[in-house]
Amino acid sequence: MIDKQLLYVAWQQIRSKKSGGGIDKISVEEFEKNVDKNINRIHLKLNNHTYLPEAYLEISIPKDENEKRTLGLATINDKIVQVAIKLIIESRLETGFFKTSYAYRPRKGAVKAIKKVQKYIQNGNIWLAKCDIDKYFDNINHERLKRQLKPYIKNNYLLELIFMFIKMGYVKADNNWQERHKGVPQGAVLSPLLSNLYLTPLDQRMNDKNVAYVRYADDFVIFAKKEEKAQNILNETVAYIQKKLLLQLNEGSYVKHTQYGFKFLGVWINQNNLTLPEAKINKIKKKLKNKFQHDTYPDKYFEEIQGIRNYYAKIVPQHILYPIDEYIIELWKNKLSKISELKTKKQIKEATKDLTFITRLYNANVNSHRKEIVNFVYEIKHQKKIETAEQAVKMRRKIYEEKAVENTHLQIAGFGKSIGVSKNLISIKEKGKIIQKLSTTNLRHISISAKGVSVSTAFIRFCTKNNIVVDFIDKKGKPYAKIHRFDSLHPQLWLKQIEYATQPKGKEIARKIVLAKINNQIKLIKYFSKYAKKTEKDIAKELPAILKTLEQIKEKAKKSSKENTDNYKAYLMGLEGAASARYWQWVELMIDEETDFSGRHTKDAQDLVNQMLNYGYAILYRLVWNSIIKHGLHYEISFFHAYRKNKGTLIFDLIEPFRQPVVDRAIISLINKKTKLENPDNILSKPTIEKLVDAVYKRLTAFDKYKKERNRLIDIIDKQTEDLKSYLLGKEKKFTAYKTTKW
Repeated sequence: MIDKQLLYVAWQQIRSKKSGGGIDKISVEEFEKNVDKNINRIHLKLNNHTYLPEAYLEISIPKDENEKRTLGLATINDKIVQVAIKLIIESRLETGFFKTSYAYRPRKGAVKAIKKVQKYIQNGNIWLAKCDIDKYFDNINHERLKRQLKPYIKNNYLLELIFMFIKMGYVKADNNWQERHKGVPQGAVLSPLLSNLYLTPLDQRMNDKNVAYVRYADDFVIFAKKEEKAQNILNETVAYIQKKLLLQLNEGSYVKHTQYGFKFLGVWINQNNLTLPEAKINKIKKKLKNKFQHDTYPDKYFEEIQGIRNYYAKIVPQHILYPIDEYIIELWKNKLSKISELKTKKQIKEATKDLTFITRLYNANVNSHRKEIVNFVYEIKHQKKIETAEQAVKMRRKIYEEKAVENTHLQIAGFGKSIGVSKNLISIKEKGKIIQKLSTTNLRHISISAKGVSVSTAFIRFCTKNNIVVDFIDKKGKPYAKIHRFDSLHPQLWLKQIEYATQPKGKEIARKIVLAKINNQIKLIKYFSKYAKKTEKDIAKELPAILKTLEQIKEKAKKSSKENTDNYKAYLMGLEGAASARYWQWVELMIDEETDFSGRHTKDAQDLVNQMLNYGYAILYRLVWNSIIKHGLHYEISFFHAYRKNKGTLIFDLIEPFRQPVVDRAIISLINKKTKLENPDNILSKPTIEKLVDAVYKRLTAFDKYKKERNRLIDIIDKQTEDLKSYLLGKEKKFTAYKTTKW
């Protein structure tokens, strides 16, 4: 009847659910220690018809604020037997079930039930008839249930075994017995299946009368196109439930128009609109809070979130659930604020690694919300007294400045993905399934580094309309194609570029760029050497000479405008090269213990540091190129670098002042923090690229001053390009290259 292999299958189901034990206090872990012996014992007793189920352990759980639900917990032994029985009889009972029944059935569920309700209303069934069965599970008539079950089960012992589980009494922890004469035990494995069977005659009656009807367990709704018909069906249904099914109804049966709204399966349905009552939202919040009240974050908490996502997020509009996601943020803030061990931002961030939300929008911005939590918790743990209005404004400004630049860049990697856009969310698909949805609120730049990626025309149109530049890049980060707006061409400006390239105005641009680069090299050396020279003797020894050389070269560059040489670019290039040689000598000293860096190499670099530098500079290259296109300049007409076809020499001109404060600083910081960085097979690993990109964009969103105005470096790149444009068109008297003010 129940073979041993089936018992093992049932055991695996119980084991995977980590089910709790019953009155015998034997857990899944204890059962597993002697699993073969335990299964053999159960099998032998079933074969000998000597199996005796244990009593259910009675527990109470809150149903709502004023009522509790009584559950009966079965032992592990009894659960295994019940699962085995369910595996035998479920397919048989399914043949007699109707499609109007949606609870506890394969390929059914609450989501489909509500969609069916919506379909009925759309088809003009605008009158609702509703009644409520009183304590359904507790009042099922045993004799009637047995008559319904008999046609499906020919083995008399199996039938009696089922009713042993149905009729078995409850006991509390004090072992006081409570008899059961009706009802099926809530919490038992077989109860949902049997409860469905008991109401199948009602389903059949509705089917025979061709009534618009949806049932989920004991919660059902009836619809009609006319009020009178709805009332007649309700009257007949009430009489049938009471006289034939021997069940009682709660007071308050009614008929009403769907325009006034009604509640079904926790959702408020008004005509065809779906929402959640405030009471339901508060109930969900309370459940999340209860699941979160642990020293560690329990599985039950994440299961609760997944359950909400699988149910309500598939039914109601996403914005209805935003308050719950906001509440999740508050839960994490409050929880982490109370953990004394979390002191640094790194520790707090690590604690939020499992942060997840219900809605697509909040999950798309999970990094932004994680940063919000980290900053809040860190601020709470390191609270400073706020004594002036200026201090308060500065603190709050910093928080919003960080928010304003979150998710400005998106890099897409991985073969075979497709990218589209819907409702201002970028969707990334893999094998036809959406794997990620991202907010575009702050997005300014997208890099696609994978092969075989397809983009939709809607995505292209959206990006060009919203000034989001898309770069297609190779494994070294270099762009080979770009999607951008076409309406920024400025031929008059190109002519000015050509005209001034060899004139004093062009020479002045080149001189300013070289001066800015040397200035930024000196500032970066001072920034890192400030602490390193105290612990590293070689840096302390060499630093004065390196800085002296750079200052001397800087003075020559300042006076270079007086040079009348015909090859002014070559002269400046010589000064820039001499400064860079000393600068890279310092970099080698700075990171010699952590890397094998032995000088700057650009083409075909094999070592980790040079590959990272090349990749980081490629990011700058793309951003400067975007800015040049935006302002209508021609990227191949340069002032400092000599023209080389298809090399974008103006891009190289305008990059120079940003190499040190953005890329070099980011990479040296990563190395100094002993970050795990790798280039197996002489190619940067994916994790290394991700860390590098994050570090570079963190620097790009840092603030500095340009022309006495405080801006982010990514905006200063654009302002420097705009300043060059204005200078060439005669709107500005001088061109200003970016010089960092911080070190």
